[in-house]
Amino acid sequence: MFGKNIKRYWTASICILLLCDIWASGLHAAEVRASVEITRQGLFKTEAGQLPPAVAVALLPASDQRVPASKRQQYRIEISANRMRPAFLAVQRGSLLEVVNRDDVYHQLFSVSPGEQPVSAQLNKAGNNAENRVSVNLDRTGTTHFFCRIHKKSYARVDVVDTPYVQMVKPGEPFRFTGLQAGNWQLRLSAPAAETRWIDVSAHISPPLLALELIAYGGGSHAPLAHSRADIQQLYRDPTR
Repeated sequence: MFGKNIKRYWTASICILLLCDIWASGLHAAEVRASVEITRQGLFKTEAGQLPPAVAVALLPASDQRVPASKRQQYRIEISANRMRPAFLAVQRGSLLEVVNRDDVYHQLFSVSPGEQPVSAQLNKAGNNAENRVSVNLDRTGTTHFFCRIHKKSYARVDVVDTPYVQMVKPGEPFRFTGLQAGNWQLRLSAPAAETRWIDVSAHISPPLLALELIAYGGGSHAPLAHSRADIQQLYRDPTR
């Protein structure tokens, strides 16, 4: 009798552990799925034209959900033919950014950002590995704009967000964030020359695909967005949350 009770006890314990494991796994089995289309807004009417090549999507907790810790990420922007590439990035706070000069001319790099210590550095010509690059610690959330004092076409924008859930996607390309706690989250959408949007979303198991939209602002039909001249206010629109 005693042996049968022990066997029943262990069987019940194993069942409870399995149920707890299944329940805990279900807590982190939710996901968010969506795609972002960009609509270009001209000066006087909505126009079709060249759209931003990438959209930054970031998912942040709306309540008390925990996000996993992640290793420090490293990114690189290269200057070639007087252009910074990629010209748009979104990264997690705490990431390290390296800007490297691949041109045979000097570049004088500087940055503009709210609350962030501005960057000011002269980048030597390509080939001098010690002096043709600079590293930037991205420790504060917000948007940093990088320029060259010599070459007006050299520009890059980096959005820093306080979440490991961040992706760069093409307009119209479906994306997903998986392994989430079920509940309410906030989705941040941004693109060059577009207003940054904050959208309330819910994480579920097997959720439907959300169809989202960003408005990009450009010039007329003869001034494609990628080549139009814009100031910082046009390149970065992030209304108060």
